[in-house]
Amino acid sequence: MSAYVPFLVLGLTETALAGLSPPLVAVPLLWAGLATTYVSAAYFLKKPHMLGKMGGSRVSTAALLPYHAFVRGTAVATQRFFLQQRAEVVPGLWVGSWPRGGAPDHAQLDVTAELPRRGEALRYHCVPMLDGAAAHPEHLEQAVLQAVRWRAEGLPVLVHCAHGRGRSVAVVCGVLMAEGRADNWQFAYEIVRQARPAAHLTRAQQRMLYEASPRLLGLRSVDSASPAAAGSPTAAAGPSGPTRSS
Repeated sequence: MSAYVPFLVLGLTETALAGLSPPLVAVPLLWAGLATTYVSAAYFLKKPHMLGKMGGSRVSTAALLPYHAFVRGTAVATQRFFLQQRAEVVPGLWVGSWPRGGAPDHAQLDVTAELPRRGEALRYHCVPMLDGAAAHPEHLEQAVLQAVRWRAEGLPVLVHCAHGRGRSVAVVCGVLMAEGRADNWQFAYEIVRQARPAAHLTRAQQRMLYEASPRLLGLRSVDSASPAAAGSPTAAAGPSGPTRSS
């Protein structure tokens, strides 16, 4: 199912219910319905910036307040009750969820399009991506390169999305390939899942990594001077196609 479909169905449902409800209920329902339908358009057009991320860190919440309130609430609840905030995949490379208190001891690579920056970090860079969807190849490569360059400087790197399960996992898989720690996306994915069992790439994200593998493997020269990749184990097989995740 395309990523925009659930948002479209939910948005239309909320809008329809607004027409059947008393005014005090209809107004917030209509607001939520219109916001959710707009989010579905962002997914359909593959435009992460439509979700309001401004200047790579702030999020404009005025029109999309119902949506942003929902995603922030679920991010906080998931961290509190279900998932560890972050996990170290290989020395100095972390994957995790939205760091509400910042990442003062890490270079922070933010790949959310819907959550604002909070707190401080050693370095900060944002490459907005849509949750559950395949990122544009240039955006994926940009994120991977940024992490690789920070690691070449000796900085501990935290790659995060909202829940630390999909977008951030895809980027970390790319980093592992770029550094020579994995020769295909599936082996990289297994390395990440050993550290963070909750990691889960959608079929679209698996396809994205499969198609990007030749470019990501070709980035190794960027990190040739970094000790991070030295002596690391690699898989012998070439890039493999998407698989059904457990």
